[in-house]
Amino acid sequence: MHKIQIKYLGPVKELELEVKDFNLLIGEQATGKSTVAKAVYFFRIIKTTLADYLCQLYDTSLYNGKDASGGFHKVLKRELKSVLISLFGYGWDLDKRLYLKYKYTDVIWIEVKLKKGDKKFFNVIYSPKLNYEIEKLEKEALELYQQKQDTTIISLAYASKERLRNYDNFRYSVNQIFDDHKETYYIPAGRSMIALLVNNRSLIENENLDLITRQFMQIIDNIHGAFSDGIRNVHKRYPDGQREFDVEKTSEMIISDLKGDYQYSEGKEYIVVQGGESPDERIPINFASSGQQEVLWLLNQLYILMLKKEEAFVIIEEPEAHLYPSLQNKLMEFIAYFANINHSSVLITTHSPYILTSVNTLYCAGKTIQEFPGLSKKVYEITGNRCEIFPEKVTAFKINRVSEVQNLINEEFEEINTEMIDEISDSVNEKYTELFYLVSEADRGREGTDGKKEGDEEEQ
Repeated sequence: MHKIQIKYLGPVKELELEVKDFNLLIGEQATGKSTVAKAVYFFRIIKTTLADYLCQLYDTSLYNGKDASGGFHKVLKRELKSVLISLFGYGWDLDKRLYLKYKYTDVIWIEVKLKKGDKKFFNVIYSPKLNYEIEKLEKEALELYQQKQDTTIISLAYASKERLRNYDNFRYSVNQIFDDHKETYYIPAGRSMIALLVNNRSLIENENLDLITRQFMQIIDNIHGAFSDGIRNVHKRYPDGQREFDVEKTSEMIISDLKGDYQYSEGKEYIVVQGGESPDERIPINFASSGQQEVLWLLNQLYILMLKKEEAFVIIEEPEAHLYPSLQNKLMEFIAYFANINHSSVLITTHSPYILTSVNTLYCAGKTIQEFPGLSKKVYEITGNRCEIFPEKVTAFKINRVSEVQNLINEEFEEINTEMIDEISDSVNEKYTELFYLVSEADRGREGTDGKKEGDEEEQ
């Protein structure tokens, strides 16, 4: 069971959470939801950073053949500190009490503190077991490098294959150490603006963008060409005869949620509106609705991961942005469907009571299927096929302004406390009731005054 601990990072004063397969964080603005999401992201992408380091060590030895044993203490940690700065800023701008810890297993964990002194610098600390395992892989990479150097004749094709094979082996070994084989992706908020930035790269410089935005834009760059023939035909780019889902139904589901097909043609993006007054009207992406721009690359990226059968841990900020409540519900059903079909995990931050209510319904569906397996078909008729969320896989928390964490799962009633995000409705209803009675009393007073005047006139 993964677990994260955060102290004095941004608005988060003290927090500890289990990280499961379906994670939901709610709370007001500036309570620390994104801070938690970014901290989880940092600790999860360390696997990729480590695999890249080992592969680079195999490629160049980093030290031109000199003894590089223990080099990861300098090289790898420098990379990790750079990522921390990109996500949270420089150490000297942060609270000196900052402490982060991510526990992957009982013996594999990583801590982050600030070194004391005139300037506060990030200090990354590995558990003894993790330190030992990294050193073993480092020695293996150096041995492979030396074997490569001793080979007098080697073709470029063979060298390329060997490099890919070794990288895959390093990545697999790292995943084994962390007991986690899922790649991590971050789908940030503000997707409509990012979609426009992708098409106007000449107006921006990468160094002016934060790490998460840069990586999200890179993913869009890498996959939008697969949509040259629209969403219905993307699966042809990833041929596979043994999928767990129907590509035709899934693509139609995405097109329905998007309110149109998506096409990438000659370097330009379009939403193709079908069934309107003009058949197959193509709308440039910058003229599409803000809701379509927000949801486009959320749906597209999840679908590509499904087609590639790539198990993933996907962090999604504010999936509800600019979406009507009914579409928020459909989107949550699709996200749950993705997680189940793709054997993947998600972490969602949200402000929306509709998102929480939708999750509660899917939570209830999972609980029903567990208790009464014979009702699965009827459950699917209500919620959609494979959209259930099983209770043991869910965490749902509310973070308030003093970083107190409230568990939203009511163990007694086995449901999610949806009212904890929609308390504003009670406040609004109370105000409305007060205004209603205020107007009623004023009307009664006016009627009394009018009646008195009429009586006075009759007496006269």
